[in-house]
Amino acid sequence: MHRPPVNSLALLILSTIILVSCAPAPSTQLVGTTWVLASLDGNTMVGEALGGQPVTLGFTSSTEAGGSGGCNSFGAKYEAGSDGSISFFQIISTLMACTQQGVDDVETAYLDGLNSAEHFEIVGSTLTITGGGHTLVLEQQEF
Repeated sequence: MHRPPVNSLALLILSTIILVSCAPAPSTQLVGTTWVLASLDGNTMVGEALGGQPVTLGFTSSTEAGGSGGCNSFGAKYEAGSDGSISFFQIISTLMACTQQGVDDVETAYLDGLNSAEHFEIVGSTLTITGGGHTLVLEQQEF
């Protein structure tokens, strides 16, 4: 019996597809994680450093996120792609009065940063979200 030669290009494509499908997509790396804001546009005076609560971001499912802006809690929908794209929408927040100096400003800038997010990257235990002129650097929290 004579067997036709295996097309090496087809074998290469199949191997690539298998390898890519085995690696976790960046968007699935977010689900079930919680992060604390370490810097906002280069400023490390955020959250507790200003006398407020930690500024947090948690990904509760593949489409829902929420956390604290330092004073108010918020919830949002999000979409994240395997190419590192991310967008947050339908961001809703409580409307508590924040008495600590600067907490309102950080919270507003943080939610603006989420609202204008375009890209995310996870390196080690650091999540960086960028877009609309904002850079949010968050550290992963282990619970």
